[in-house]
Amino acid sequence: MHNDDIVRQPIDPDAAVILDNPEMVLPTVTEQTFPVLREAMSAPAGRDLAKEQADALGLRWEDHTIDGPRGPIELTVIRPAGTVTDAPLYYGIHGGGMILGDRFAGFGGYDEFAWVQEHNMVIVTPEYRLAPDHPAPAGVEDCYAGLLWAASQAREWGVNPERIIVGGGSGGGGLAAGVALMARDKGEISLFAQCLIYPMLDDRNTTVSSRQFTEGYGHIWPRESNEYAWNAILGGGHAEREDINHYAAPARATDLAGLPTTYIDVGSAEVFRDEDIKYALRLLEAGVQTELHVWRGGFHGYDTLAPESEVARETTSTRSSWMRRILKK
Repeated sequence: MHNDDIVRQPIDPDAAVILDNPEMVLPTVTEQTFPVLREAMSAPAGRDLAKEQADALGLRWEDHTIDGPRGPIELTVIRPAGTVTDAPLYYGIHGGGMILGDRFAGFGGYDEFAWVQEHNMVIVTPEYRLAPDHPAPAGVEDCYAGLLWAASQAREWGVNPERIIVGGGSGGGGLAAGVALMARDKGEISLFAQCLIYPMLDDRNTTVSSRQFTEGYGHIWPRESNEYAWNAILGGGHAEREDINHYAAPARATDLAGLPTTYIDVGSAEVFRDEDIKYALRLLEAGVQTELHVWRGGFHGYDTLAPESEVARETTSTRSSWMRRILKK
């Protein structure tokens, strides 16, 4: 079937307004655009904005460097200014398709600062090695190492080590899912929950939504960008291989039992829709308490790019409601 003949869900008209601004639209990732995008998405503006927000709220900001599997890992910790006890910890992994961005990319866009204020939450965000310079499993290994370090600091920060949540958006959501699988399998840490925000889970691109939302239709992150990223992460021919590391591509995992309570949200008009729905269904079938939201007309990243649209406000509010409900004593 030709792309013009495929029926697609239309994007939300209020959120779509942002797409009229060329500065807000991410071009398709190609060999030509990739170097420019990498430089642009690692600019200091993201850190400066996050630091400004933290300072305005009177929060503590700490930068740390730890030893990782293949070199140093930088992490930023944001926590309440005063002494806290029994606090939850959110380990937030940045997006960017596992090939772009840094730990400040989109930081605060998922309501994290509100979580700090409401729940006395400690936030930790790690830097991790990016493909193609560092193919899988480099990124997920760095994220797991950072998680173990954060857990080791829990008591010092007033965090309850039994209330540690992993999460992230897009590629960061995929890495969060991989870290949760790794934590379950290694048994070194017991996670409280995982918050997967339109996560990048499946390298095979065989779903209906991956065929619907191609270049020109898959705003921000079309199928072509997804294919470029997975090739960078796993190498060519990965879709046909059976030996793909399921920590890098969590949809490849054959057993999802024993994972922590899970939140997944995704837009109806984006490439990750079907793989996220399928992952949520498999979690439920495995006995994992799972909440899934498919937001009408949401394109990839709509909640952070068009935060004033009604669908974005509802998305953020519902995500924070889940956080509130799971943390209720």
